[in-house]
Amino acid sequence: MPEILIIGSQGEEVRRLQVNLNAAIGERNGLLKTDGIFGPRTKRAVEFFQKWFQLKKVDGKVGPETRAALAMRVLIIEGEMTRKVTAPSPPSPPSPSPPAPPKPPTPPGPSPSTPAVPASPFLLQLQPAIGLTPPPFKASASAPTSSTVAGQLAMGIVFRTAPEGPHWEFGGFFQPSFNSQNSSSDPRYTLQLQGSVAYADPFSKERFHTQLFSQVVLLQNSFPKSTVIGFQLGGQVSVDVISDRWSLFVQGALAGGWVLHDDSGGQTGQLLFGPGLTLGTTIQWGL
Repeated sequence: MPEILIIGSQGEEVRRLQVNLNAAIGERNGLLKTDGIFGPRTKRAVEFFQKWFQLKKVDGKVGPETRAALAMRVLIIEGEMTRKVTAPSPPSPPSPSPPAPPKPPTPPGPSPSTPAVPASPFLLQLQPAIGLTPPPFKASASAPTSSTVAGQLAMGIVFRTAPEGPHWEFGGFFQPSFNSQNSSSDPRYTLQLQGSVAYADPFSKERFHTQLFSQVVLLQNSFPKSTVIGFQLGGQVSVDVISDRWSLFVQGALAGGWVLHDDSGGQTGQLLFGPGLTLGTTIQWGL
């Protein structure tokens, strides 16, 4: 019985696996280096193949089920690529046909006539979170001197360029917040509109993921009223609870804001620049 290939496996079996993965999913997931070393990129490619063809286990290990599904897929691809039309041969006298050999049993795996549906590039995301905003360390006029805590709920749509591995994500979000009002000049409620660009999974391992992001935000504060336009640059670390559905995250950012309007007596045109920390969870569905 062939051995199960996992992280750390090496040799000709791994090299053949990499060649077969390139033939099966190389156009969708990127080509692997066929060096015979089962590393993180090869494991992610195996998980992508298992998800794409809806195998029972998505564990990044190459056992009997994955071998059978991969063998069927590569056989189909090579058959289509190497099929040739041959010239007709001259007629020959009829001869008795030999009995047809019995058909081999069909290996488990996805049927070629019913390919798996690819993951949707669009995601609907819901992000309940708690945000901490310390006093800004740079301001063009008098600024808040205490930290603000906010309970927030972001709702939006994300477009991702790939379901696995390093990729880009573009999103738009609507986020209401309820803020701790430490002084009469601090707003009680905030409504944010966000546009974001993120480079997801530059570093990832198993259930752990990373993300670098930038955001442009428009904030409408209430009680008292003020309007701020700003930007954020930051990073995020998350861990999957349910793969591709539910995760927990911690996010740090540097944010800048420009006050367009302020009913609390603050200075219009004031520039604020400071840090922010957010703890929350992401729940997402493919559209």
